[in-house]
Amino acid sequence: MHDHDGARDEGAPDDGVDPPGWGPPPVRPLPLRLSLVVPTLAFLPLWWVVWLLLAAFFLCLAPFAQLVVHLMPRTENGAVRLLDATLGRVPFLPLWCVTPVALVREGDTAYYRARVERRIARRTRRVATATHAREHHRELDLGVHHFRGAGAGHVLRVARPRGWDLHPVLRSHPRRRLRLRHDGRPRPGDTA
Repeated sequence: MHDHDGARDEGAPDDGVDPPGWGPPPVRPLPLRLSLVVPTLAFLPLWWVVWLLLAAFFLCLAPFAQLVVHLMPRTENGAVRLLDATLGRVPFLPLWCVTPVALVREGDTAYYRARVERRIARRTRRVATATHAREHHRELDLGVHHFRGAGAGHVLRVARPRGWDLHPVLRSHPRRRLRLRHDGRPRPGDTA
């Protein structure tokens, strides 16, 4: 895991070379992907029910957490990390699941790179046009299914020039999920 306490991540790529763990994960062979379709279709609805129950539980707990944070403002980062350590550990789409895109396109680096670039460009436009009330647009959570063929290093190389960087509070793991946060500063061409 990579903790981010305001400092840059030691393992994050800064140049065109991906350190170990930041490149694309190995491509799963087609027979394996095909064999995972049925378990994905059978297990995923149950997984989503559990995920929604956990989310509802934490939604019910949220007013109490807000009260504690309101009374003791210094606990805010701890409350965010507690939520991240619980619900954040349960991905909405498990790593082993096979999406239709992964079934057809896994291993197609150009497709995944274009997909990452489109997603970051779209979110950057939302940040540039968002009002202060819509600050949630400044956070971007990318599961590995979004960048499997491109790698986490490519995501950061595309995102950093547009004002995105690893989230300072929430944890990222280059093989599972990247949490990015926009610095909020407009850049030329962000609204284009």
